[in-house]
Amino acid sequence: MNLIGAIWSALGLLAVASLFANPSPVYGAATQYYSPNSDNITRGSLISRSALGEEQHLPLVDSDVLITITGQIARVQVSQHFENPTDEWIEGLYLFPLPHDAAVDTMRMDIGGRIIEGQIQEKQQALETYKTAKKEGKRAALVEQDRPNLFNTSLANIPPHGNIIVNIEYQQSVQWDGGVFRLRYPMSITPRYKPEEPAKYLLESKADVSSGWTILPDERPQAVAYEEDGGTVESKTTLEVSLSPGFQVGQVQSLFHGVIENASSDGTILLSLDGGAVRSDRDFVLEWTPAATSIPTASFFSESADQGDYGLLTLLPPTLKDWGNMTREVIFVIDVSGSMKGEPLRAAKASLTSGIEGLGRNDTFNVVAFNNKAAAFYDAPVRASGKFHRAALKVIDGLKAGGGTEMAAAFELALQMPGDPDRLQQVVFITDGAVSNEAALFNQIKGELGARRLFTVGIGSAPNTFFMEEAARFGRGTYTYIGDTSSAERVMRDLFTKISFPALTNIEVRGEGVEDITPGTIPDLYAGEPLSIAMKLRQGNKAITVQGRLGDTEWKRTVTLSPAGNQSGIRVDWARKRIADWQRAGYLGLDKDRVRSEVLSLALTHHLVSRYTSFVAVDVTPVRPSGIPFHKSIVSPTTPHGIAINLAQTSTGFAATLIVGLLMAMMGTIALLWRRPSYRGQS
Repeated sequence: MNLIGAIWSALGLLAVASLFANPSPVYGAATQYYSPNSDNITRGSLISRSALGEEQHLPLVDSDVLITITGQIARVQVSQHFENPTDEWIEGLYLFPLPHDAAVDTMRMDIGGRIIEGQIQEKQQALETYKTAKKEGKRAALVEQDRPNLFNTSLANIPPHGNIIVNIEYQQSVQWDGGVFRLRYPMSITPRYKPEEPAKYLLESKADVSSGWTILPDERPQAVAYEEDGGTVESKTTLEVSLSPGFQVGQVQSLFHGVIENASSDGTILLSLDGGAVRSDRDFVLEWTPAATSIPTASFFSESADQGDYGLLTLLPPTLKDWGNMTREVIFVIDVSGSMKGEPLRAAKASLTSGIEGLGRNDTFNVVAFNNKAAAFYDAPVRASGKFHRAALKVIDGLKAGGGTEMAAAFELALQMPGDPDRLQQVVFITDGAVSNEAALFNQIKGELGARRLFTVGIGSAPNTFFMEEAARFGRGTYTYIGDTSSAERVMRDLFTKISFPALTNIEVRGEGVEDITPGTIPDLYAGEPLSIAMKLRQGNKAITVQGRLGDTEWKRTVTLSPAGNQSGIRVDWARKRIADWQRAGYLGLDKDRVRSEVLSLALTHHLVSRYTSFVAVDVTPVRPSGIPFHKSIVSPTTPHGIAINLAQTSTGFAATLIVGLLMAMMGTIALLWRRPSYRGQS
């Protein structure tokens, strides 16, 4: 009995200790599954579990999306429909993704057809405006930016069984690469991992979240919950696209969603999702290519506005295809953390295998795998042939997902690995980018990169594209996206073809009749990548001169600009890119007050949501009677497609686990005390 009592005590104390050692969901932890009572689930609600383990009905957020593409600018309208299925007044909190280069410049609150325009204010001022309205029983909406690609809507005083619509508008530049034009609309969020810190933040974070993997640990309470097939009703999205690129289109394709295509009388291509509303669990990606006779090599669009005249110039530099290939030294890094479990890891392993298979016999390589820790297959890069090649592929085949995403250790190992400076040194980093410490990693990449180039490969249905693209920029490389295993081989082949040619480096841009050119520092450009720059236009003649080095060849081009001023969105595009420039400077150590001042001025002038500004809309008429309480409801985003999410044990609720643990310890103590006399008698 002493042994039994000791075991019960130990298990109880371990259960209690686990709350403090690991209270927040952690990838790879022991799991148990929560299956909600399907008889209690009604359409228009999500189910979560509170800190005490109680079921909660949450408001559902469905979205309608309209994307209008004109030239190189996309204008996007998003309508978020909040529905309160309960008998109580609630406040809805909804974390949602947008493209990392989205310039959010419009917000409206729709209450039964009555429109209330959102106002841009400094972030703290907007929050106070919202809190005051909430306290006074007024309906109010607040839209804030947490990351360049993550936003949060707070909606106060949604009445019982009521509906409120929040309309958001933003614009972004169309991506152009390798002759293909591309637009991404993110629909889901992969939970972010936060590097280990003292237990205090973990305990406080867990106390505020519903069951699942926390999206932004220690910042927002939203979590992606485990959803059993046929269980909860997920958020849905309808989406329509109007495509007018300004040239004859050869082919249009949606990579991951079925679409219905039609054409209007003016040649505009109209697309809509096949089947109407779809589950919001993977990004929508649209690609289109010009007809063979319409392939562009340059474009210029301009806009005249009250704030001034603005331009957007895009040039396609030449490619030296007859350049002799250098032997390469490639360090592959593969993420095997818990967020990669399922389809993401399968796609990552296929990508890594394809990358190694694509190396030449005289190339060298190494592989670094990481989760909580990072480890290299070999002490230094080895020949990409023979026994090293076969052994690496065998190890890759056996990789499993689990643990945290301690990415800094992987970067340190890959970027500081001994290498051969006479080779073309490249790092190919394969991950979903599910981290929350982006700024620290950008600093690390900049400081440790040396002569190497970093190429990021985004994996999964909802990768952190902000981190992936910015990391590649700081690493003087480029970003590639792989949505599923079937495309891994083709995408990796295209990537290695692109980076086998010399990049256009040391790029300088000078202008006549222009100012405030952005980006301030032009990244290296690889084969098929265009140079895109935005600018303010002055009076008089206007011209841009671009020069750089292409292998051992100097390249220079001068373009005379003739602005027509009739393309809307160029001003906002310029402002958003200027804000991104200041944010990058902040990542590298520029004085925070200077960064805040510059970003705040741009955001207020051009009516944009930013790190320091938010949209707030308030209905002047109070609707919640005085003395009637409201409840805060956290809307769980839909689980990304293909990700195998299991809940950590602590997801059943902090208090529930604490009580169970203490009861187990008490049972063990009683058992020990009951047997103690006979124990003493034997001594």
